[in-house]
Amino acid sequence: MTPSGESAVFGRMRRNLGWLLGGRGFQAVASLFYLGFAARALGPQGFGEFTLSLAYGQAIANLAQFQSWQGVIRYGTLHLARANPRRLSRLLGLTATLDWASAIIGALVAVVALPFLAPWLHWSADQQHRAALFSVALLLSIGATPTGMLRLFDRFDLIAYAQAAGPVVRLGGVALAWVCHGDVGAFLGVWAIAALAQSLATWALALRHTDQGIGLGVRRFRIALRENIGIWRFMLVTNLSSTLSQLTEQVGTLAVGGVAGPVAAGGYRMAAKLAKAMARPVQMMAVTLFPELARLAAQKDVAVLDRVMARTLRFSAMFALLLILVVFLCGPLLLRLLSGHDYAFARPVFTLLSIGAALDLSGFALEPLLVAHGRPQRVLRIKAGASIAYFLVLIVLLPMLGYMAAAIATVGAALVTRLRLGHAARTLHG
Repeated sequence: MTPSGESAVFGRMRRNLGWLLGGRGFQAVASLFYLGFAARALGPQGFGEFTLSLAYGQAIANLAQFQSWQGVIRYGTLHLARANPRRLSRLLGLTATLDWASAIIGALVAVVALPFLAPWLHWSADQQHRAALFSVALLLSIGATPTGMLRLFDRFDLIAYAQAAGPVVRLGGVALAWVCHGDVGAFLGVWAIAALAQSLATWALALRHTDQGIGLGVRRFRIALRENIGIWRFMLVTNLSSTLSQLTEQVGTLAVGGVAGPVAAGGYRMAAKLAKAMARPVQMMAVTLFPELARLAAQKDVAVLDRVMARTLRFSAMFALLLILVVFLCGPLLLRLLSGHDYAFARPVFTLLSIGAALDLSGFALEPLLVAHGRPQRVLRIKAGASIAYFLVLIVLLPMLGYMAAAIATVGAALVTRLRLGHAARTLHG
């Protein structure tokens, strides 16, 4: 691929990023609005209880679900290049089956694990019941395979439409719950219905715009395993890697809630969401970057791939510095506008979490690069090491520093991850 090919890569990325910003960007902005509405409507205590139920459900979902969209792209790209629609159909059936199986298993885990966690969080029987129902609803809304299908076929426009369904339902539901003076259960119900609506919309668009279909059945499942060599290991490794990336926020929220109570957990959650939202527009580039890197790796076009990575990393470093600057200048104002004066105590946490988000942002292209080259195991080892560091710091500092310990642990884990991913990328062709 020539320099014009490099321009084509960034041209597709710009187009797809535009659609993602229309979908996920709207989702990110809307999420801040409805979190702010929920914080004001429920008050610090109620919002903290809502936050803990939300964190529990999302933690179980992160543990259970396969990141099958990466498998769809990794192996589906090869089948498309070889013009083999039957293999692609069987691959989609395999990943969809794994999605549904993981949802069922996760729902069982969510119900069984509750009695063990509830005493630590001081949950009543009603609170446990709410958390269980919410977790099951989240698990049933898993839509990794249809998302991967749309990304594989370069239909990021349809993803934007599908991803708008959840925020629209959630905004409308939150407004209704606020007007009707809804309790914690009402707000959790709105979140669950919105997640299910977004999943249904994604499946509907994916099935409508694919000619391959989904090859289901035991026989096709077994054939797909033979045709996609190494997919079991790839799916398990990428799932564990993604779980480790996303789990720290939920674990941190639950840990803060168990030690410092629901009010502190609510403040921590609010700060974490705002910090991530500020970095989200640039981090969404990773979603558009991965298919391009997968294509270049499959074509063995190392020269163009290196140029694409160099430009992307320069871009991400610039925005990471900009993020830190904005937080130090405007952080207190942003937090007050979002959640009101009741959460002023979360300002130091917000600053630390923003530094962690900036570190993640500065190297967001490194993980897709390693996975595109078939190195998900290395990513997993790096994430596992960072997670161990996170939990050690959290355990040691939590009794002394409370919710600040979770923020310090997050920054430490982000730094370890960034340094080790950078080293792995530099030695990729060594």
